[in-house]
Amino acid sequence: MSERDEQSAPGLASDASSSLLPARSDASPSVLRRLRLRHAFGCKGGSSASTSETAADFSSGGFSNVFTRPSYQSTAVSSYLTALGSTNSGKFNTFGCAFPDIATQGVDFEIVVGGRTEGVDGTSCASPKLAAIISLLNDRLIAAGKSPLGFLNPFLYSAVGTAALTDITSGSNPGCGTHGFPAIRPSASTQR
Repeated sequence: MSERDEQSAPGLASDASSSLLPARSDASPSVLRRLRLRHAFGCKGGSSASTSETAADFSSGGFSNVFTRPSYQSTAVSSYLTALGSTNSGKFNTFGCAFPDIATQGVDFEIVVGGRTEGVDGTSCASPKLAAIISLLNDRLIAAGKSPLGFLNPFLYSAVGTAALTDITSGSNPGCGTHGFPAIRPSASTQR
């Protein structure tokens, strides 16, 4: 795909006057490293973050113009849209599938290249990390004679799933001349 095709392809670009569409990051790795969130971890029978988690401002997220919202997202997305109010009104498909369903750390990974360590960031770090976590959970379930997790999305929105995960409620994903979609905590009246 040429650069021109990428800029005009659905879901890759937008102008602020029409609609918010997910966009790829054009930031260089050095820019991303400057934007890294610093996490300090302390161990006490496991790991725990000593700093709060924040939505990455160089990330993507929003609502699909292709796929409709699945039923398992209904309660959570309705609550979010109520809390969002008129922010970005008319610039996104309020009936579209919301994404992402889940996210994980995507910054401050150390790798070894040519015998030297260097820091890397991005989806290429976050995706395998999440896959490894799910694989470890499935391994424990199978070892206990239980079924693996399977399709996760309905579980993620269930009462058990939401209790097991941390909701990110600060930060946003700005773009297209807007502040993007803020990570906000729905009011108590809109939560299940």
